[in-house]
Amino acid sequence: MREGDTRNGLLSLYRDTILPLADAYQATRRHLRWDPFRASLFVGDQAYPLSTLGRIYLVGAGKAGVPMARAVIDVLHEDDRLWSRFVGGSVNVYREQARDSIEGVTLHPADHPSPNEHSLAGARAAIELLSTAGPDDLVLAIISGGGSSLLTLPREGMSLDDLRSTSRALVAGGPSIREINTVRKHLCRVKGGGLRMAAPEARFATLVLSDVIGDDLSSIASGPTVQDHTTCADALSVLESYSLLDRVPVSAQACLQRPCPEEDTWREIWKDAGRRTQTVIVASNKMVLEALARQLEADNSRSPGLRVVLEHTPAVAPVAQVAAEHHHQCEQLLSAKGPPLLVLFGGEPVVTVPDGVRGTGGRMLHYALLSAQAIAGSGWTVFASGTDGIDGTAPAAGAVVDGRTLQQAGEVGLDAARYMEEFDSYGFFHALEQRGGERFLNVPGPTGTNVNDIMLWLHKT
Repeated sequence: MREGDTRNGLLSLYRDTILPLADAYQATRRHLRWDPFRASLFVGDQAYPLSTLGRIYLVGAGKAGVPMARAVIDVLHEDDRLWSRFVGGSVNVYREQARDSIEGVTLHPADHPSPNEHSLAGARAAIELLSTAGPDDLVLAIISGGGSSLLTLPREGMSLDDLRSTSRALVAGGPSIREINTVRKHLCRVKGGGLRMAAPEARFATLVLSDVIGDDLSSIASGPTVQDHTTCADALSVLESYSLLDRVPVSAQACLQRPCPEEDTWREIWKDAGRRTQTVIVASNKMVLEALARQLEADNSRSPGLRVVLEHTPAVAPVAQVAAEHHHQCEQLLSAKGPPLLVLFGGEPVVTVPDGVRGTGGRMLHYALLSAQAIAGSGWTVFASGTDGIDGTAPAAGAVVDGRTLQQAGEVGLDAARYMEEFDSYGFFHALEQRGGERFLNVPGPTGTNVNDIMLWLHKT
């Protein structure tokens, strides 16, 4: 099989198999259902009998907000008695996704990776909507990747520009997503359980499409509906550990350094509210990879005799380290006379961009370019992509490379090393496509889901 055919095969696998496995609508429907025989709404295994239900609210945020909201509305429509309880919904989604129309739900066109005015307006709308919820009412919250940026409301003394500057410094500065969200939670009124506290007396059931490795609920979208156990001191420690304190606005420094009485108040409220709070993970990186491995092993028609290996340790280290380790692992697994080999990796590597560097790219594009250097001249084909449809500052989700990629680049006058130094991986692959006429970039557009990154290493013997 030619290299281009193999690259296209992995791009097709992403489109035809991986994205359906991560489909947010179906994942939500699997965990939210109406049981007409018991006249109960089930969230996971928890039943909410119609006889005890007051009003029903819908709030949330994330890149999967549209399909998740549509799934909720479709379930509520299954019985007129259930639908009559629905008050309305407010969900913050990614920009153009808000062009969709969902009955009874206001979609706010927020932005990612930096919040915009709609991120704030949607947060205010959710808080206002929930202000009327009482003890008999049920709030359904839908949370997915990107929620930290899409749903935000700065604390007193901070502006939207201050939040943007802080977010940029954090994303480029090297902290893990958990550390980044520790800081974000203490600069925002809706993160770290803040959205839950908008209706402390109501029952709260959150459906989560996880984009955090390990599925730490307090880190997914910065945990707007779960109790936060970190402090402002923890947030300051993150900034100091990565030498970022002087790179964030003075207002952010002041917000973290002044006393925060809400921390103690919310802990007291959570003692009671926690008993009326439920959270269910509907999909995650681990769940999708395991389903993908099962499906590939059962489908001999794609590649007869294909040996599929699932690496269970998530990739969370610096991207250069991850790419090198993956290359080493795959070479160790390779047998010269063995069947075709496909190794599945998942995770969310970290990219630290030096201050002042202005290239366009992201984790998976950078990983793909690093992998192209590692596999030059070999029989490997490597696919690396986010599942949300975008990667960092690039309009692509990732890229696919093979043993000839660097040779092809050289033939059309592209210096891969220079692009790497400038952290301009998207610029490299875009130029290569323009000059070479072959496809390398994975550009699906926003997918309506987000379960982290998928990296595939294929070797055809």
